[in-house]
Amino acid sequence: MAEGFQKFLKNLAESISEEELKSLAGACQDSIPNDERKKFDKHQDLFKYLENDGKLGPDNLSYLEHALEKICRPDLVTQVLDYKKTTTSNEDSNKTIRGPARKYKSLDIETGDVAEDIISGISKIKLAPPPLERRKTKE
Repeated sequence: MAEGFQKFLKNLAESISEEELKSLAGACQDSIPNDERKKFDKHQDLFKYLENDGKLGPDNLSYLEHALEKICRPDLVTQVLDYKKTTTSNEDSNKTIRGPARKYKSLDIETGDVAEDIISGISKIKLAPPPLERRKTKE
């Protein structure tokens, strides 16, 4: 299983540019100090750091999933979700894909739409109503 996980990380790394690697390290700022983030010049270094920190492993991909979502790479989030699906049983696969990440698995590639039942399960941002009166400006 560890060999399959390393192969998965290698394939994932091939899809991440050097600039995106810096962004990905920045997305992990809550776990990686500034001086450490600057040292990552290879994808493997970042992944190894996250593994040693307990944030990444064959059964622990949520942190990576969240970081990839932060750098706006839904295609890579989908790869993570696909890998999760191959490593879990069918019974556990529905439990594995939770929260905001499930919208990527339900995305219609042609239209860019997500099924309403998926969206309704994700908390939506509600805006405050507009003010009834405008503030008076100083003259």
